[in-house]
Formats: sequence, C-alpha cells, structure tokens
Amino acid sequence: MRSPLKRAERTGRNILFIRKLTLFLVTACFSLGLSCGLAQSSDRLLMSLHRHYDVIVTGGDAEGIAAAIAAARAGASTLLIDTRPKLGGLLTRGWLNTIDLNLDRLNRPLNGGIFGEVYRELDDHSFDVATMEAILARLVGREKNLDVVKGALTILPVIGSASMPLFRPGQTLNPDDRDLPEHLITSVQPPLRSAIAPVIVDGVEIHADSGKSLVIYGNRIIDATQDADLAIAAGAGWKAYGEDVWGVPRNMATTLVFRLDNIADADWQKMCAALSGQKVSGGLLGGTRRSIWGFSDVMKKYTASTDRIRMRGLNLGRQNDGSVLVNALLVFGIDGLSCESRHAARQLATAELPRLLVFLQKNIAGMSTAGIADVAPELYVRTSRQILAQYTLTVDDVLENRDFVDRACFGSYPLDIQAQVPDHHGDVTGKPEQYAVPLRSLIPVGFSNLMVVGRSAGFDALAQSSARTIPVGMAAGQAAGVAAVLSIRKGRQFDLIASDPLFISELHEMLTGQGVDIAPNSARAPVLVDHWAYQGLKYMRRRGQISGGYKNEYWLDRPIGGKAFANRLLNTCSELNRQDRQWLYNFSAAADSLNLGMACKILTCVEGFAGGDAPTNQKNLEKAPDLIFSDFQKRGMFNAPWPEQSARWNMLLTRGGAYMLLMRWSDSMNSAGKSLN
Repeated sequence: MRSPLKRAERTGRNILFIRKLTLFLVTACFSLGLSCGLAQSSDRLLMSLHRHYDVIVTGGDAEGIAAAIAAARAGASTLLIDTRPKLGGLLTRGWLNTIDLNLDRLNRPLNGGIFGEVYRELDDHSFDVATMEAILARLVGREKNLDVVKGALTILPVIGSASMPLFRPGQTLNPDDRDLPEHLITSVQPPLRSAIAPVIVDGVEIHADSGKSLVIYGNRIIDATQDADLAIAAGAGWKAYGEDVWGVPRNMATTLVFRLDNIADADWQKMCAALSGQKVSGGLLGGTRRSIWGFSDVMKKYTASTDRIRMRGLNLGRQNDGSVLVNALLVFGIDGLSCESRHAARQLATAELPRLLVFLQKNIAGMSTAGIADVAPELYVRTSRQILAQYTLTVDDVLENRDFVDRACFGSYPLDIQAQVPDHHGDVTGKPEQYAVPLRSLIPVGFSNLMVVGRSAGFDALAQSSARTIPVGMAAGQAAGVAAVLSIRKGRQFDLIASDPLFISELHEMLTGQGVDIAPNSARAPVLVDHWAYQGLKYMRRRGQISGGYKNEYWLDRPIGGKAFANRLLNTCSELNRQDRQWLYNFSAAADSLNLGMACKILTCVEGFAGGDAPTNQKNLEKAPDLIFSDFQKRGMFNAPWPEQSARWNMLLTRGGAYMLLMRWSDSMNSAGKSLN
C-alpha cells in the first residue's frame, strides 16, 4: 500500500499534468485561432485557467523566462504569457544567436543563476536556435508552480475594473504577423502615474485570435516585453531613446538577421583562416567552431541600393544543420514602436539580400556557393524607449563601476552604441570592469506592484547600450521574480522595498540560494576619476560627445585640435543658425591646435552670435587673445581644480581643459539666461 504522502504526490502530479494539458490546449487555440463552431469549446478552455496568480509575467523573451522561473522556484504560483508560438523572443524569433557575455576580471560570466544554467548547456557563445528553444522549454517545463500561455493575440493591463488599451506597442504585444483590433490600441498617451499616489495593476486581460478574452488577476506583475508595452499602457512615464543624451530621439539601427545555406565545413574553415592573420583591438574579429566575427574592412566596401541600409562587420553563427545566421545588416530611420515602420524595415532588408549575396559570394572566402535560405521571424530592434524608474542607471554609474545597496545584478559589457544614422559607424563610450544595476531601476514610478525588466528598464541611453545585453536582462529578471515573491510574503509593495535594508538583505539571500552571485561589487572606480578635468569629461560624455573605446582612453592631457574643439562646441550650441555654425567650424578647424586665449576668443564670438550683434562680433575678432583670456579668468573659468600653472593664455588647450572650459562656459551662459541648447 502506498503511503498517504506518496498518494498525495501522485495525485499532485496528475493534477499538474491535467493543468499543463489544459494550458497546452488553450495555447494551441490561441496560436491557431478558433472558428465559430468551436466558440463554446474556447470558452470552456479559457475558463479552465486559474483566475488568480501570485506573479504574472508578460513577455516570453529571456528576461521574462528568467523572472517567471525565479518566482516559481521561490514558491509562487506564476503565469508566463507571450504572443509568440515559441518562447525565447529575440533569441529564438529574432535569431540573435550570439550572446554578448558580461565577464568578470577572471573572464568568467557574471551573475550565474538562471543565465548560468542556460549558458552551461551551450558549446559556444553562439548557439543553435533550435537548441536554445529546447533549453528554454525544458527549463520552463520543470517548474511545477509555473503555467505558460503562448500564442496570445495580445495582453492588456487591468487597473481596477478597466482594461487599458495599448499605446504604441512594440513587437512583443503587437507582432508584425497580425493586426490588432482598433479597440485594443490607442493613439492617446495614457495619464501618467505619480509617485505620490501609486496605483496597483490588478491583472491582465489576455486576448485570443478568436476574439475571446479572459481577465486574470495577480498580486505582482512583471513586464518583460521588449518595449515595456504593458507598463506604458498602464501609465508609466518614459523617454524616447536618446532624448536624454542628444536632445532628440536617436534610435540605433534595426537589424534583420538572415540565414545562409550551402556553406560546408570546409567553407567555414576558409572564413576562419581568412581572419586568423588579422589583428584588431578589443577582440573584434575571430572564429570558433560556431562563431565568426569580423570582415568589417571588406563590408565597408559594400554599396547598398539605398542609403537607409548599410552593412557592418559580420557576426556569423553556425547552426546544427550547417546553415549560418548573419547579424550585420543595418536599417536606419526605423521606429520600433510602429508596425508600419517595422514592415518598411523588413521590406528594405529583404529587397537588399539578392544584391548583398552577390557581394558576399565574390568577396568573402568560403561564401562562393552560399545562398539566402530565410530571414528571421522578428526584427532585432535595439532601442525604443526607457521607462521613468525610481532610479535611472547612468553612464557614470556604469563606467565608475558603482555598487548599490539594492543591487539586483551586475554588468560589464562595453557601452556599445550601434550606428544611429548612415554616416555614423557606432561608438564605444567606454568599458566598465563591473557595475551593479539597482533594483530601483526596475521599478517604474507611480506603481505599487509593477516591475519592468529588459532593455526598456530605467537606464539612460548610454548605460542602456551595456545593460540591454541578454545576461544582464536575465539576471535582472531573476531578481525581479524573487523580489516579487518576497514582497508578497512581507506584505511590502514594490515602491517601498528598495529602501528597506532588511528586505534587500533577504532578497540577496534568496538570490544566492538560487545560484546568483550577488555579493558586494569588488570593482573600484578607475584612476581617471582623480584627474583634475574629470568633471569636464563627464559633462561631454553624458552628451554623447566623447568615447574612450575598449580601453577607456580619453587622452585628457593631449592637445585638442581646432576641428575637434569646434565639433564639441557646436554640439553645445545646438541653436546656432547654419551660417554662424559654418563660420564657427571654418574658423576653428583651421587651427591644428589651440591655446587657451584663442579658445576663449572663439567662445566670445559665439556669445556675440547669441546676441546677434555684428559690430560686437567684429570687435571680438580684433581683440587680443590674452585680454579675452583675462576676462574669462575673472569669470572664474580657470578656478581650481584647474592647475594654476596651466591657466595662462598662451598654454596649449588640452582635451581635458577643453571639456572643463566648455562645461563652465555653458553653465555660465545658462545662468545668464543665454542658453544655447
């Protein structure tokens, strides 16, 4: 006779099997859509879902999977909902099959946890997409507390008794392979929620292709959609990507990953051999049995059929069937929050492929017989918007290797700004050793029970270029999942947990129990922070005007040329008219180097432009540089920490000095009500 415990375990397994089977059938119905003749069956299947869960996660990208698994492992009844037929999002639908690893000083992956479980099952940092699908499905399937719904038409947030329509949703909740009914979308920005009176998201409304819908309630909601679609619909504040740095939206280019076939093992080896003799800093080229990255010099020679497309260096990932995925085709001017714009990106990229294939066959060793096999089901959209969170992770946080008491995870990937316009080839703002992401960056302002994980969380545009990577997103998702469960146990709302030391201590203990490395950050701020001109460097860096590359080389003590000075000044003076901008550039760029007196003269002329006083401008041009320098010195432009021995009119202007001077001059103009930006 079986013991009562054994009988209970068997009964529990049977119930679990029935529950999973029911959910599978519901998901199948969502994916396929139901005919009118099956309407009653659809209703029964929808009603068989639980009406309440401890934690609801929307979005089946890697970040959402990690959040859902973490919550389930912590003991919460958890529901993971996605619109795609398979889990994985960008990894499996966008075919982003190379993981940008975040490594520690010993070259080991940071964070561990659920990302570590996935990574240990791979044989390279590139992977076979079908293998990744199987790994993620296996991880999710092991969790007895986790239910999964795939193939939903879309998902709306529910506040009180009202479901909120989606506002400019991205491709997670508005996939490009379907059209949402008009009543599910709004063109009106939802009222923004306030930190003074935070609201509760009571649950979600799941819509099926059949037209049926079901409201499911949850204690805690985690938005893991790529574009924070659920949070935005609920009234979360946000900024378009790039507004905080450049003053206007400046999205990185969008990519359509495509598949090549007819590439044999010998062809793959030819490509690896072609790169073996080349050297590029930062490990930007090379080849393994599954990954190749390089050929940027070759691809620069490619001329696209439209200026909206450009090729960068090839990121190639070999699949188990012998085909090769290519992540390299950039499409510019795309709004990831617009279906029409995304459709245009796909059409432009697809139309370019025949022309591109001919180039690859002629110019890349090993590709002479390659053919275009297919394109990814989804676009790789890198940027769209960033939510307004309790704390915005900044570029300074990242590059100063900061720690936070409420750390949720760590990152170390370079701040990699991909090309934003056709004549821009991308920048590496710098390379951190290791930085922490605070839990506050995952908590949108104005909500008591909502978190956001993924690329649209609370990061500034520069910090996002590192924090958007998959390992950071999965670790943040795991922290959010555990925090959700702990907050339920403690009876603490999300908007209060980050400031509670006892809560954070217990959160870290639970994360450690799930295999996460969450000990205090051992990395220290770089020596550069002690440079006398560091504040000026930060000022220019925050504006996206200087890049340190992979070695954080800013050359603060090297002289700056007139052209470089003019470029940075023109960015500061964004409101100058075209004629004045051209004069300023021509006048400054003519000098290979500048002394402090000439730099002050240039700034004085710009002040005259702002006033529109032509006679004064002429007098400024005729005025001796040493006299103008003396005027600037009286205005405090060269006060400490500017070295006294360097504060002379005929001293060469260094890069660090230029950044400090531009910062102080801009501040003085703003204080005088003469803002030039």
